[in-house]
Amino acid sequence: MNKKRIKKLLSLSTRGHHLATTPSRIDHALFMEAKQNLYDPEDNPSGSFPLNVAENQIMAPIIMAKLMTVLKNKEMPDWVMGYTHYLGHPEVRVTIARFMEQHLCACKIHPDTLGLSAGATAIVEVTAFLLANPGDVVVIPAPAYPMYTNDFGIKAGISRYDLQTHDNLQEIGTKAPVTPDLLERTWATLKTEGRCFKILLISSPDNPTGCRYEEDQLRALARWCIEHQVHMIVNEIYGLSLIDTTPTDHPSSAQGQDEYVSFAKIMEEFVSDYLHLWYAFSKDFGMSGLRCGVVYSLNKGFISGLQNINVPHMVSNMSQWMIKEMLSDDEFIKNYIEQNKKQITRSYQWVVAALKLLDVPFIPSRGGIFVWIDLSSYLDANKDDAEIALWMNIYKQTGVLLTPGKEFKHLQKGLFRMVYTAVSFDHLKVAVERLSAYLGQFKIR
Repeated sequence: MNKKRIKKLLSLSTRGHHLATTPSRIDHALFMEAKQNLYDPEDNPSGSFPLNVAENQIMAPIIMAKLMTVLKNKEMPDWVMGYTHYLGHPEVRVTIARFMEQHLCACKIHPDTLGLSAGATAIVEVTAFLLANPGDVVVIPAPAYPMYTNDFGIKAGISRYDLQTHDNLQEIGTKAPVTPDLLERTWATLKTEGRCFKILLISSPDNPTGCRYEEDQLRALARWCIEHQVHMIVNEIYGLSLIDTTPTDHPSSAQGQDEYVSFAKIMEEFVSDYLHLWYAFSKDFGMSGLRCGVVYSLNKGFISGLQNINVPHMVSNMSQWMIKEMLSDDEFIKNYIEQNKKQITRSYQWVVAALKLLDVPFIPSRGGIFVWIDLSSYLDANKDDAEIALWMNIYKQTGVLLTPGKEFKHLQKGLFRMVYTAVSFDHLKVAVERLSAYLGQFKIR
């Protein structure tokens, strides 16, 4: 770094200097590079496949067409051009509450219990700020979404504790592994260290494993959190991106585990200030660019505080209006959810079929838009450096960009997340073929 650059950085705050010199995630620069060099069978046959960022590109054209129809045929209301309620326009929250009741939660959702912020990241930040003090701990079962570290830490000052629930993939089935006993041991460990276990955050379906929490699990974890005055948050951002597990070769098919149960049902049962749910339209609906996240909470103080802190995080009125119009078309939403499940299942099955041929271990997914795979047998050594070297070599040799497990804070080396909805199905087939050819060169030790 040259002297002029160093001098400019010294003008920043301590946190500003940290942010200026520390990438938000290890794969961001390569993602932007890959996006500028996308594979095309005719125009760019040697291009890249950015399968590292969770985007639902296979369904995005359907949503885009729907939104274009809204813009063409609907008259924009006057409220779009002015300020509106800090939690989201009342009409929009009514529509979203109705959508959640019918399609996600299967229970009553009152509009006054919802708050909208500019994307899932904003929801995480404002929730963290309101529920915990600087230095408190959010416990997240590993592996888990990399950006939670920044989302909880940069502004709210909350520390991330990665709960190691298993050592290797073979210990995980299709049921998420967090239990009250495990939380009790974590509580004791953190207390011994003089740290405050303030938030438990889980995702269902889980990112990156694709596991889902059953109703009895959610109820047991909620009961433990209420007893210990720990805020339990369930992120259901992939709640409508479910894998069809009915085929006989899916591990959960024989267990009758295909029914999805939203945490909202448990919240309705307990009516506690310590239970909260997150949702967003970025994954299930491929609308990450429209920036609309949702928090559902029965804690009136939280909702009141959210109204005050949310001013800089408000969702664009244009986005709110288009989402409202889209959700108001019941037939479209019903058909879209069914088609989404069909399409992501097809992509998932294509990927795992290739993994099985290569004898590459993976966690059978029940939801989400990614698969968590174990390439540890291809490492030169059981070290982070070896994992990063393999990750980079796969990208350079095949154009397939994954996310290395190091980012997800699990202790095992050689794990990677592949987002199989980040490109069209036809392009995914090419990416999988190239990855298979690359891995097929090596004799697994």
